[in-house]
Amino acid sequence: MSNDFSSLRFGVATASLGMNSIHDISKKFEALQKAGFKYVEVGFGAYMEWVRSELPNLPPSTCPPEWSEADEPDPSDDAIWKALYAKAEDFKKLVAKYGMTCLVLQPLNQFDGWPEGSKRAEWVRRKAEKWLPLCSKLGVEQLQVGSNDYAEANAPDEKTAEDMRWLAELGAKQNPPVKIAYESWCFSKRVSDWEHTWKIVQLGNHHNLGLCIDTAHPPLAPTYGWDPTTGKGWTDKQYASFLERLRAVPKEKIFYVELSEVLKPVVPLGKGSPFDQWREKAQSSRGDGFVWAVCGRPVPLVGRDAGRGVKGPDDMGAARALETFKAVLSTGWRGICMFEFFEALHMEPADPEIPFKYADACALSNKRILEALKA
Repeated sequence: MSNDFSSLRFGVATASLGMNSIHDISKKFEALQKAGFKYVEVGFGAYMEWVRSELPNLPPSTCPPEWSEADEPDPSDDAIWKALYAKAEDFKKLVAKYGMTCLVLQPLNQFDGWPEGSKRAEWVRRKAEKWLPLCSKLGVEQLQVGSNDYAEANAPDEKTAEDMRWLAELGAKQNPPVKIAYESWCFSKRVSDWEHTWKIVQLGNHHNLGLCIDTAHPPLAPTYGWDPTTGKGWTDKQYASFLERLRAVPKEKIFYVELSEVLKPVVPLGKGSPFDQWREKAQSSRGDGFVWAVCGRPVPLVGRDAGRGVKGPDDMGAARALETFKAVLSTGWRGICMFEFFEALHMEPADPEIPFKYADACALSNKRILEALKA
């Protein structure tokens, strides 16, 4: 593996810099600037929220509530989409004001795998036809698509690959083009590990379609990751096999990487876990993998609560994110690396310092990762 890492572009997902309404996008940008970052990944919901703060008289979304994600507008909400497009240039200027570039918009979720001919299958394509021009206007290089986690999205892989190929072609037609980065979500009912997304990317067979490799989802994948209710899984043997498969992916099909650690379920959910109360309150239909993915993902090489909650090795995480990242780099890949981590218990309080402590933790992680790679 080459020791030249100068072409790696490290940044942070704004979704990871606080979960309270006081943690607005400008504060997150300020925190990243102070921590020395030049690149950022922005959530669609955060952009929608910012546009509404700029244009408070925008009408509400008419999107069916059961289909809505992060206050997204229905494809038919022309006034809202017109505003989203019109404010894109101002948003780019805001990002630039803090010395940064937005490289990724995320996530276009619940897109893939709806049965042929269903109302939702037709609707998500109309939705995508609104999203992709927005991506281009925002100047992002990539759009992240998370694997659909609705049980009703049960179409065969061939249909899912067709969906992703269609989306990749739509992205390629934009000016400038927008790459489609497909990410496995461990709580997806059907496409829950990266090997499955890789299979679909290969079936899709489009130059504009590739993978987003997130170091947190494989350790929680139902096929070989930890079961948050038992703590079993993700053994050394399973991890070694996982690395072997990852090293075999052609570098050009890895579009970008998201970095976070995962706490091992030493005390599992429902058995005295510190996340039990959050789980009970959330009552998420997405399941226990989702609960752990939102609560138990600290910053790599820094640990629980941006390093403040580290009392022993278990608080650092056991997903071996650095080794996974090394496996990606061994392919020759060099590209966008976004810190995306979630510790809901520490991110939800109305503490204005949360964006700053996590941005600083990412800067420290970035430094430690590069030192480890060059050692």
